[in-house]
Amino acid sequence: MLALGACIAGSAGAQVNTGGADNPAADEFVARGIAMRAQGKDAEALKLFEEAAEIDPGSVRVQIHLATVHQALGNWLLADDYLTVALEHQNHPYINRHRQSLDEARRVIDANIGRFAVDGRPAGAEVRLNGRLVGTLPLAKPVRATVGSYTLDVRLEGHYPSQRPISITGGALVRETVQLERLPDEPGLVAGGSPHPGRAAAALDPTLDGTGSRRWLTWALVGASGVAAGTTRGALIFREVYAGRWNDDTRCLELDRTRAEVCGDERDKVNTAEDVAVVSGVLTGMFAAGAFLNAFAFQAGEGGEAGLEGCGVGLGTALCFGSF
Repeated sequence: MLALGACIAGSAGAQVNTGGADNPAADEFVARGIAMRAQGKDAEALKLFEEAAEIDPGSVRVQIHLATVHQALGNWLLADDYLTVALEHQNHPYINRHRQSLDEARRVIDANIGRFAVDGRPAGAEVRLNGRLVGTLPLAKPVRATVGSYTLDVRLEGHYPSQRPISITGGALVRETVQLERLPDEPGLVAGGSPHPGRAAAALDPTLDGTGSRRWLTWALVGASGVAAGTTRGALIFREVYAGRWNDDTRCLELDRTRAEVCGDERDKVNTAEDVAVVSGVLTGMFAAGAFLNAFAFQAGEGGEAGLEGCGVGLGTALCFGSF
């Protein structure tokens, strides 16, 4: 990439007034920009080439230098823009003189740019790529983007939004289809807002249906509590078995050896079983409390202005939330 820019810059510096920019003032900025690039100062060179473009915007030579310096800086879309405009002048002497280098520039730039298209409905939905608005449905033409991973976001007021990851590859077209569904027309979801934010959020997201999700969560917590209780009981049984072996003199007493030397592994198993029993016992109580809250305590908030809206239980933690 740098060799390509140096090739064009070196030849251009030898013949400042040929093949394009006949404006002496623009030529001066171009010459200074070439000198900056020779020192590896591409950002400073870009400013000088932009000054030349303001003086002589139609100069093919200036456009090519802008393309190569943007390429060196990794500004692939801008490099593509300037090179495309310059190459429209296919028979221009400056282009003919640097044809091989410009073809290589075209190949490198194309390898770093892809395109994506979005089909679907409804019309007017905003299409954003990593938060940047790139158009509305239906897109008039595919959108260019540099190679990389992005988040495609399509949304329209009154509809469920759609977000998904997409990957742009060089020289390829990525096509996505999006169908936004309308939000349900329910009181409390209008612009004025809902007096119950927790219920409004459930209405906006069909996966948060209050009754169904609470019933499912209640039974899940009951099941988890049962598993934890079974684990506690099993751990206690194993503890008694290993404790019995530890206390068995016929097994753990030998001449010139201590009980710990003979049956130390039995004592370790006793300690492990005790630890498991304590942890699973705590989880049993937490899961049971969560099931109780989801099954009964939430009912207090169904018909009034205050009540619990949801609850979750995790390893060592419990969290409940509501409106008051």
